[in-house]
Amino acid sequence: MPLPASPMIGTCGFSYPEWRGRFYPPELAQNGWLGFYAENFDALELDSTFYRPPETFALAAKVPRVITHEARLAGDEAVGMLHAFASSLAPLGDRLLAVLLQLPPSLSADEGERRLERLLTSRPAWLPVVVEVRHPSWHEPAGDPWLPELLASLDASLAMVEYAGAGPDAPPLEWAGPIRYGRLLGDRDEMPQIGVRRRAEPGALDRWAEQAVRVADADRPVAVFANNRFEGSGFATAAELRARVGRPAPDPKSLWPAPPLPGFDF
Repeated sequence: MPLPASPMIGTCGFSYPEWRGRFYPPELAQNGWLGFYAENFDALELDSTFYRPPETFALAAKVPRVITHEARLAGDEAVGMLHAFASSLAPLGDRLLAVLLQLPPSLSADEGERRLERLLTSRPAWLPVVVEVRHPSWHEPAGDPWLPELLASLDASLAMVEYAGAGPDAPPLEWAGPIRYGRLLGDRDEMPQIGVRRRAEPGALDRWAEQAVRVADADRPVAVFANNRFEGSGFATAAELRARVGRPAPDPKSLWPAPPLPGFDF
């Protein structure tokens, strides 16, 4: 499946009970949710890889926590587990957009840089990797592009992340690597309930849409995934962003089965 040149928009996960009756038809069995999701969006970021994605559908998979948080990228153990994980993804073929290597917030650059370099150097050559760093030391000193340059030398990409409430003064996106990969994330304390959009971030969505369209080309796929916590409803945020990049905004309820006519409800 050749990846499209236009930005792909999707959500972080899809199997949320709170989406039933808002996104998914109330009567649709959960084993039909992925197929319904794929009728509305063309990409998905998953925590689990136990799903078989539909055709013409791009899937991103998070690297298991046992590699990132427990082994903390270190040693032959982490390399071996990454190879085993990659083997489980091989049947996806060209539907695999990337694996997301999300580093723990406690892993500093001093501790993790060499581990990351070794892990990426030792991975299967075909495995596309996007790295998300969360300790501030990975971005220090300010203005030094050493991390994007390191990842580029390893044919890996840096995830661009935005949290809700960053506002119009948020720093510009610095897309780096063979895959332009963005994540719109929220905070569990600020958004304790999910399923209904409670907060709008129009400035953020405008900025992401403009830059996603600007950097899109046939050789470097662009994908942005919205988390439920960003505005309260990942599918609503993704739909808004999809419209902003010039793609048809999904209308999931238009795909719901029609209710039976009165008197014909057997």
